[in-house]
Amino acid sequence: MKKVMILSAAALMLCFAMPQFAEAAKVQNAITMIQTQEVTYKEVTTADISEAVSATITKDYAGYTIYKAFLGSDGTYKVAVTKVDVKEVLFFDATGVFIKAEKPTPVK
Repeated sequence: MKKVMILSAAALMLCFAMPQFAEAAKVQNAITMIQTQEVTYKEVTTADISEAVSATITKDYAGYTIYKAFLGSDGTYKVAVTKVDVKEVLFFDATGVFIKAEKPTPVK
């Protein structure tokens, strides 16, 4: 009887110890690295802007005039527009979908 109790206590201790070892073995750290490529812009004439981008500017920014346009190395467009005192830099993809708008950085 004494041996049975000792064996059952040892088996019980072994059962409590096993899940701790199993959990510690399952922990893994996944590291994901994302590289972004720097986009370089080359100035183009307003006639070189795609029709889709021109149509979006005409529709969504009525009254604004384009004073500079740039074509990015990834096919995106950077278009500087103005309306009276307001100046904005608009970003579009090649299909004319609006990406974002920024205020131009002042030149010092």
